[in-house]
Amino acid sequence: MPEIPTRFVYQQQKNTWRATKIRWGFKLLFGHTPNPDDDLVQRFAQSYLQCDETGDAVADELFVKHKAARGMQWLSQGLEQGHESLPGDEVPEFIALLQRAEQQPDWLDRHKLQRGCRVIHRLGRHAMYALGDLALLGGYANSDIAKPLAFTGALNGNSSFDRVSETTSFWYDVTTPGGLEVHAKGYNSAIRVRVMHALVRRRLLQHPDWNSAEWGLPINQGDALATNVAFSMLMVLGCKMLGWRFPDDDIEAVLHLWRYAGYLMGDNDEMLPQTKAEAVDWLYMVALSSRINPDEDSLELAASYLKAFREVPGSGWYQTFVYWLHRVYSGFFIPGDIRKALQLPSTYGLKILPALQAPFVFVTDLVSRFCPVLDKKLQRFGRAGQHYIVSSRLQGREVDFKDKQTMAK
Repeated sequence: MPEIPTRFVYQQQKNTWRATKIRWGFKLLFGHTPNPDDDLVQRFAQSYLQCDETGDAVADELFVKHKAARGMQWLSQGLEQGHESLPGDEVPEFIALLQRAEQQPDWLDRHKLQRGCRVIHRLGRHAMYALGDLALLGGYANSDIAKPLAFTGALNGNSSFDRVSETTSFWYDVTTPGGLEVHAKGYNSAIRVRVMHALVRRRLLQHPDWNSAEWGLPINQGDALATNVAFSMLMVLGCKMLGWRFPDDDIEAVLHLWRYAGYLMGDNDEMLPQTKAEAVDWLYMVALSSRINPDEDSLELAASYLKAFREVPGSGWYQTFVYWLHRVYSGFFIPGDIRKALQLPSTYGLKILPALQAPFVFVTDLVSRFCPVLDKKLQRFGRAGQHYIVSSRLQGREVDFKDKQTMAK
């Protein structure tokens, strides 16, 4: 197997016109010209052939060495009651994972965690639109990162609405104040997702069509790190396009929140960005290292994402409204070349509508920073909008983050 998978094209892309446009765009939006150092680029390239080995050992221990029902029982018991409640002779790997998770890292700053949550709350629904209609949908243009989803059928057909809803629920739990404290919902969700990813990785590695030399390992460290940066910085980027302002301290707080979530999920947290400049370098590196190579799977995933909004609870008129809302926001966020590559439907000029909010958003954001009462109201209003989206999608359903054990290929 090569040291770097074929999919990693940073060196081929860094001197292209596309790279120049991205540098200019990031300089305009963030005030920083990206310039990741060669060592970081090399480590990132190699991370596509690395995975969460601790998570793999736990998944094997809970669900291969023991029956699935017993494994689920121990998983829930450990998350709810702590590692001391588990039988040491039966699940030593899981106990070791929980001991590390419960012993929080020295770099953790709870004030930054709280601030990161507040920053996200004040963005309201815009944060969720940026993550879904920019980060997730736009990411399908790179068929490599979408391969695990395509192989498992996780985001196409009837599974799309449920999976997007589950991801939204996970995001909501993580961004709840105190949500990443030991035994809290965000903490439990992060570790459940970690184990679920390990189970999926195990099955995909056994699949005869999985090509690690081309795509890297399934659900590898590179994709995990890129996803973590998307949760933080693509949200920031999308919201800046809508008029929101982000002082450096706010960006660093959001990065800190997702760095800790990544720590719990088995990501290489030492590589994750901690400052705005580092985060912009990361965004640039991820963009240039990713091929724009949508295949049939990518097109199906993209189409399924938008069609899933026609399944939201409510009347036919409301479903049509939500579908068009996300169709318009995706048209605003995603560059034309990527929209064309994904064969996304036209917005018939309506993509300008989100931009019309920018002056109002900018003024509201600016005034709220000098008026604590307005800022708190903005946070409450924004979080209420986020809660509505999550609750309306789930309709009271509890999310368990189980491996669905499906395979579309």
